[in-house]
Amino acid sequence: MSSDYDFTFGEGIEFVLQDISIKPAQRQSFNKDAEIIENALISAISSHDRTFARAFRGLKLTGSNLDGLKIDLPDEFDMLTTIGLNCKVHPVPLADYPGYVYLRVSGKKVPTHLVDNRYNYISREKLQAWFRQNIAAVMEELQHIPCAGRRTYALKYMAHGYGVAHTIMATCRGNRKRKIYFDFVPAFEFQAHEWPQGLHQHQHENRTWFAIPRTIRGKNAPKDPLTFMVCAPHWERMVLGKKQNLKDTMRLMKAIRNANHMPSLISYMIKSVFLNCAEWKYTTWNQSPGEQLVRMCVRMIWALVERRLPFYLVPELNLFETLSDNQMSDYLRQFNRITRTLIKCLDRDRITPDQMEFLFGITYD
Repeated sequence: MSSDYDFTFGEGIEFVLQDISIKPAQRQSFNKDAEIIENALISAISSHDRTFARAFRGLKLTGSNLDGLKIDLPDEFDMLTTIGLNCKVHPVPLADYPGYVYLRVSGKKVPTHLVDNRYNYISREKLQAWFRQNIAAVMEELQHIPCAGRRTYALKYMAHGYGVAHTIMATCRGNRKRKIYFDFVPAFEFQAHEWPQGLHQHQHENRTWFAIPRTIRGKNAPKDPLTFMVCAPHWERMVLGKKQNLKDTMRLMKAIRNANHMPSLISYMIKSVFLNCAEWKYTTWNQSPGEQLVRMCVRMIWALVERRLPFYLVPELNLFETLSDNQMSDYLRQFNRITRTLIKCLDRDRITPDQMEFLFGITYD
């Protein structure tokens, strides 16, 4: 520290990174409990519905836990719940809505309970209703799931797949402050060469991609019950690679988001700023996390000014469509103030306790 109260800018950034870091033992504890809970849920549904048991192809971790970008607690798990059918499933891109696909089925064993009767396409609404019915049917029997350390969890069905995910909260009976959240998203897996023609091409190293149920976003978008959206978490992970400074900077921006109460600026939006900058070569990733943080806050400001944040996989799509004009104006005002403070700290090579609390919500003696 440069004085009894102030850090240098670099010291302050390192202090924040340590404060928001997850201890290995804590991560292991949550991961083990989460795996047991996931297996209990899938086992219960498979026993209840043999059709699901035959179709289930495994859970694929995605989101912040996959990328190693979670801060504070490793208590959220985004799981692609992959489904395989005894028929051919072919993604058909929607010409007017890049990034969205229909899933055309063909063969002798087309799953009639999942297909729209008018077309040979998987119905997103029927798929979500199938998941909804199965999860609801087994909740009662999942109120005492034993885990390590004599912990026992009770499950509660929170969000029922009317958006994208089926959200389940697991609460530890002996310590009700300990909760684990799961977003289970139905997904169909495809090979890299099946990526829809006409979409932006990405490095993929032959890793698979997924189609997940999602309605078309936008003010004048049609209410189409058949649409799915492309998703490729492992392709995105390749962009992040082993760039630890980049990951640390993303974690710092998440801390800023939390401290300044911007809940609608979801983690994927923050990640997308970094993915796009990597794609466009707008920054040098060997800079220190503090220097990168200033640059990336400026990039966030530009996106908010333009009211547009391209979806990395399909740049034609705007991730800010889910934000209202008032939210974007509010977030722009906050990021302007945050960035001015960061630049002042960087230029003076000093960060005070008040600045630390304002920027990151962290206090110290």
